[in-house]
This record gives sequence, C-alpha cells and structure tokens, in this order.
Amino acid sequence: MAENKTIIKVPDAYLSLIEDLRLLKSDENNPNKMTVNQKNQVWKSLQKYGWTYPIITNKDGVYADGEQRAQVCKDHGEFFAPVLRLPVSDVDRRMLRQILNKLKGKHNEELDSAEYMRIIEAGEKDCLKALLESVGEKLPKDLDRELEGSNIIPGSWELIVECKDEAEQQCFYSKLKSEGYTVRVLNL
Repeated sequence: MAENKTIIKVPDAYLSLIEDLRLLKSDENNPNKMTVNQKNQVWKSLQKYGWTYPIITNKDGVYADGEQRAQVCKDHGEFFAPVLRLPVSDVDRRMLRQILNKLKGKHNEELDSAEYMRIIEAGEKDCLKALLESVGEKLPKDLDRELEGSNIIPGSWELIVECKDEAEQQCFYSKLKSEGYTVRVLNL
C-alpha cells in the first residue's frame, strides 16, 4: 500500500500520486539553491506536517517544483513522495519552475509580526526562530524580548487618524514614516 512506502504523512488525496523519487530527473539547471540550514528546516517541516503539496514534474519526470524537497528526502533515506506529473512542454516546465520559485507575494510586516506573536504564544518560538534564520531573516526588534523569554510587552502610545480616502491615508503614512515614526495602517 502507498502509505507504507513513506514515513512522512501523505494526505489521502495524494496517495495515488506516490512515486519513487529516485526515478525522477533533474535538468541540472535549477536556480533555486538551499543552504544546509534551509535543508534541515525542510526536513523538519516534512516530518512535522507531511506532504502539504506534491513534487511537480513534466510527464517524463523532470522536476518543475520540489527538486530540493526530493533531494532532502533522498538524503534522509526517504524515497517515496507524491508526484504530480503535468503534460507540459520543456519551456512550460521551466516557466512553471520560475513561477513557483518567484511568485510568492509580498509580506505585510504588521501581519507577519502578529503571526509571529501567535506562533510564539503557542510555544513554537524555537521553531520560528530557526525557520527565520534559515531564510536569512530575524524577528522584528519588538518581538526579540519574547524570544529571550521575557513576558514584558512594551507599552505604546498610539494615534488614530481618520482619513477621507486611501490617497490621504497614503499621504499621512508616507509623511509620518519619513519623519521616523513607527506607522501602521489600520482599516476600520
């Protein structure tokens, strides 16, 4: 049975996609390279969450997405994973790789900070810190105290300015930011 081929959790929807990773092929041109630390984080994530999305290849088994995840698995003696084979040309496979590597969106710093705080409060501060370090990022300064074990949340004084439209909001935001104020957008 497919689920017995891997120790990593596979969602039921992906069970029919299980393949031997050793049979897939690399074009040796993947521009996405990971550090050892990033590879360790990928392995930890796979162990904890399982296959949240499959490896993607063309119909011949040449990687479009997931080559790094597949290599991490093979390095750990894990040889089976869900693989979605798409009937795409070589140029479309390459375009798909670029899209999946680059189009990840831009993160809102305020929402990221709030998400980090929820993760820290749930007791996963060490995992969060390791993840951020693996991608060359650090927690915002105001959250550093949480990582050091302090439960002190610095007080703050805030001001809400009502604006007539988005353009005025942007104008105030830019002006206050340029004057060195910590500014965040709040839509009510």
